[in-house]
Amino acid sequence: MIIGTVAALSTGVFYAAMFYFNRQFLDNLILVGNNSMTNKSQATYSSNKHSTTSPYNIIQSISKNYIIIGCISLFLYWMAWTTWMIAAERQIRRIRYKLFRNILCQEIGWFDIHSIGELNNRLNDDLDKVKNGINEKVPDFVQLVSRAICVLIYALIIGWKLSLVFLSVSPLMILMYKITIVVIVKYSVKEIEAYNLASSIAEEALGNIRTVTSFHGQQKEEERYSQSLFSAKKVGIRKSLCMGISQGLGQLIGVSAVTFTFWYGFKLARTESQHYTPGALFMVLNACLNATIFATQFIPCFHTFAEASASGSSVFDVIERKSKINVSDDEGKKLETIQGDIQFKDVTFSYSTRQESYILQNFSMKIPSGKTIALVGASGCGKSTIIQLIQRFYDPNNGQILIDGHDIKTLNVQWLRSHIGIVSQEPILFDGSIEENIRLGKLDATDDEVIAAAKLANAHNFIMDFPEVNIK
Repeated sequence: MIIGTVAALSTGVFYAAMFYFNRQFLDNLILVGNNSMTNKSQATYSSNKHSTTSPYNIIQSISKNYIIIGCISLFLYWMAWTTWMIAAERQIRRIRYKLFRNILCQEIGWFDIHSIGELNNRLNDDLDKVKNGINEKVPDFVQLVSRAICVLIYALIIGWKLSLVFLSVSPLMILMYKITIVVIVKYSVKEIEAYNLASSIAEEALGNIRTVTSFHGQQKEEERYSQSLFSAKKVGIRKSLCMGISQGLGQLIGVSAVTFTFWYGFKLARTESQHYTPGALFMVLNACLNATIFATQFIPCFHTFAEASASGSSVFDVIERKSKINVSDDEGKKLETIQGDIQFKDVTFSYSTRQESYILQNFSMKIPSGKTIALVGASGCGKSTIIQLIQRFYDPNNGQILIDGHDIKTLNVQWLRSHIGIVSQEPILFDGSIEENIRLGKLDATDDEVIAAAKLANAHNFIMDFPEVNIK
């Protein structure tokens, strides 16, 4: 990235060198056209110190320099863009991995607040915007800044009076860019939030398409999705209006600067013709015009960087978040033996999404090891919640949950869950073979243990009926 930045900065230097040779080229081209080969003419119009040198020969020499600068610029552009794009690919791969890993480590209560659609946006859309912000846009922006600065420095050297006319308007341009950045960041954050909500609604509807179809709820889901898109549309329109106004004002300021420069330049050409030769005059004007054009091209880069900053902020908030119940943490006791006695002592619990509504209040229960217990009750009375508390998906607000007399908060989470077997109401198969799905409960299980588990689940017989089964 450092090499790429240096290469991008260097392109500005060589671009300014083109202006130096352009000035000589114009001065000598005028001499050739007018057939003015006298020493007086060369002293007046040529920037070359050796007056005896033919203008035609000088033009030929300058043409060779163009080829050299072009080859060097080609190498610098390749170096700048290649290094930054490679760095962007590497960084995004690392960020995407860390984001996904930290998402998996979060407690279940966190997923109750953050929808799957929102998290998918973090992994895909937000990271794509971050990638755009550190991809080819960075060397593009650096070379634009380098070009603008270098050509302005050159303009000040060969005609500082004329250049200052243009620079007198630059504070307005800087202020305009500052306002643009603030507006873009503000509306980019709102736009991302609006589209996250729309993605969540779509994810929910498509993930439960059977339920939606059963109750003929397509029209209702369409209306919900349309309303969320309408909110995103309003934010996008406001953002576009602000961007358009910023672009228009930027162009107005830039054209005003060029107009003043032209007016004062022709005045200097008449009063200080010894210093402001035709080549010098047009190169100063061209340098100021190029600097203005480059400056107006900053806004799209600012737009990309602002979106990347807003998206990156959300991404890194997730990456840096510490899970309240971290399964990857090695802390906690690992009991040498486990009997399996479970006890709830005055447990009070409410979900984070409904903290004022308690599912369990001062709940106490003992489950002796080896006993079969049935939890019976109406929907929402807390049957599934009790199981999830034993798995330590959640921590109770008050009270304790004990296993063999040990508070499960003091036990290692991974060790605890490895000793719990569970069959949910809606089993889910992951992409892969049946063997791989069974082995998810114990990654180091032998083939015999996998077969035994299938038999205990009464799944072995129908598994053997599949034509793809290959068991020796």
